[in-house]
Amino acid sequence: GVGSIGVVRPVQVKLSDFGEGELNNYHPSNYSVWEYLLGQRTDRWTASNVHCCSLSRSLRQGRFFWYDWTSNQPRMIIDSLQSNAPIGLLLDLDEGTLSAYKNGRRLATLKDGLSGEYCWF
Repeated sequence: GVGSIGVVRPVQVKLSDFGEGELNNYHPSNYSVWEYLLGQRTDRWTASNVHCCSLSRSLRQGRFFWYDWTSNQPRMIIDSLQSNAPIGLLLDLDEGTLSAYKNGRRLATLKDGLSGEYCWF
């Protein structure tokens, strides 16, 4: 199957701020919630404009996206990330990087310039 893993800024989403069913397909990559999510900004986010990083994979490749919640950003294709192998992500806030691993071997640095607070999804 296809799913996604990644890191995102911690936010508090209040169901009462949305209409019935609006959050049924919620994902931080959905541009319809970006303004709302940016409104949750705290000092703990620091100056980095990278607010969400998402990695998904299919039978043949992986797709990496990052979001600043103001505009679409280019995606990265990772050919060696098939769905039948264990994968991992390493968030290194000392270096400001998010890296992908497959079978314990580093495949790529997916994004740099990360700082502040993130949580996994």
